[in-house]
Amino acid sequence: MPEEKEREEFELFLKRKDCSEITRKHYLLYYKKLCEILERTQRSMDQEVLNAYLDLYPHGLGRAFLRNYIEFKDLNLKIQRKTGHAGHKKVEQIPMEDMPKIREKLYERGDMFGLLFDLSESCALRKQEVLNIKGSDITTKEDGEKKYMFIKLKKTKGEKERLVFVLENIAILVTYWINNNHLSKADFLFRSSKNPARHFDQTQWNKAFTRACLEATGKRYHPHQLRHRRSLTWYEQGLDITKIQRRLGHESIATTMLYINPDEEKELEMWSHEEK
Repeated sequence: MPEEKEREEFELFLKRKDCSEITRKHYLLYYKKLCEILERTQRSMDQEVLNAYLDLYPHGLGRAFLRNYIEFKDLNLKIQRKTGHAGHKKVEQIPMEDMPKIREKLYERGDMFGLLFDLSESCALRKQEVLNIKGSDITTKEDGEKKYMFIKLKKTKGEKERLVFVLENIAILVTYWINNNHLSKADFLFRSSKNPARHFDQTQWNKAFTRACLEATGKRYHPHQLRHRRSLTWYEQGLDITKIQRRLGHESIATTMLYINPDEEKELEMWSHEEK
């Protein structure tokens, strides 16, 4: 296989450069991920792919691997220098252990805030997407004893409509919310208390979420970080990057890569398990 042959040649190249065994192991893990991205996107290595790869793996080891790979392949590509004025600032991920604490604080504030959290996080929705949901956007399908819920999301940021699957436990909460509040197909799922014909105010949701985060963790987060958190969770669970891209509704896979910002040590540990 051409890919396997190149991998062996790259490993020999690293040995000739006197790279340590552990360094070679790490570089080969990064090499594997690069090959997967090239295969899935049906692209050859060019500057755009390199930049997208750096967005996903900006760590020191990731950059060092690329420098060696470029030298190995004799490619005319440049690795941008790290500066304090990066074009895309990575969003800090909410630690997984903080998620239940934040959720609990929001449910203490009210069921609407808790459900906003659950839907936003489980489906990786934008703030405007979750607030725009109406009863008519929600459909259920039955397959024997199983019931499935889907939400049709309206266009945002110039992107196409897309259908998202709602996890069973969240679907139960959504159904209870609709029935308990006597919502019709024409109603927003999350209505404004002052004007039921309008959806709940985005600014109020921002404030409630940030306040809950401060109370639960002492840190300030905003609702969009739930979308990033879910993206990283999908990635750590082994979901293909192109499938994550479709779920998020991104036109470019490079944008999706910006959402996934795993810790370098955790990344390498996860990849090492894949190799076994």
